[in-house]
Amino acid sequence: MRLIGCGDSWCWGAELVDPQEEPTPIMTLEGDNYWRQIKPINMAYREKHRYLSLLGEKLNATEIVDLSKPAYSNEAIIRVLIQWLSDEGYTGGRDTSDLFISIGWSSPERREFYTNNEKDQEFYLELGPWSAERKHADPEWDQFFKLYVRHFWREKDFIRRWIHDVYRTQVLLKHLKIRYVMHQAFYHHYLEPIHSWDDKKYKEKGFKTVLPADRKLWNDIDSVAFLNKDDEEISTTHHYLLKQANNDINKVMLIWHPNEYGHKLWAEYLHDYIIKNKL
Repeated sequence: MRLIGCGDSWCWGAELVDPQEEPTPIMTLEGDNYWRQIKPINMAYREKHRYLSLLGEKLNATEIVDLSKPAYSNEAIIRVLIQWLSDEGYTGGRDTSDLFISIGWSSPERREFYTNNEKDQEFYLELGPWSAERKHADPEWDQFFKLYVRHFWREKDFIRRWIHDVYRTQVLLKHLKIRYVMHQAFYHHYLEPIHSWDDKKYKEKGFKTVLPADRKLWNDIDSVAFLNKDDEEISTTHHYLLKQANNDINKVMLIWHPNEYGHKLWAEYLHDYIIKNKL
């Protein structure tokens, strides 16, 4: 089996670094901590302890393909997955029976924007709660993000986009006869520390804006393949881990992401859910 992991930093395993190499919590250090996290010693530690690797071991996967990356939006998750399926020949008729895809959706408000520079280098810019405060390579990007957040960042828009993202991904995977499981990592679109996150509150606020047509799409999303889709108490990875820790967040979280124990718990839960529901 080829296990394909899709998601953002929670799937990637952000903050999981070798404690001997990085004794200080990585997210408390000044500067861009991403480059510290991809040092070979830290990459090896992360890949050993993150839930994707642990799930692969439990499922006896012969290969693990990691398509996740920190700060990815749901748009990016879909784009990268479709490109990989195409590059590997699966959208062109290749047998998909050896595939199993695990998708951890990011928070709905995130977006990505395609652009290029004067050297015609192409890339995507990710927008999230951090974007209006962060300094970018081009000052005009700073202005763009601030204007977008101030004038266009609304629940009615990004909840609708998120439902459409999930629905069209389901349509694609079922059309290609690919086995999969998907889950929501968290709902969070404010610059608040993780100990104050309330997924249930954010989801309820967003769903009040959903139009009937989009509600129909949501209801048509497979509630088995989308783990805990309609369970208000443990609808996200974040919620589940807090419940397992009796709301003692330090048992399962680092600064912004699950710790080693949190990843272990989530891998066990995902595995048992996949087996129980014969996904």
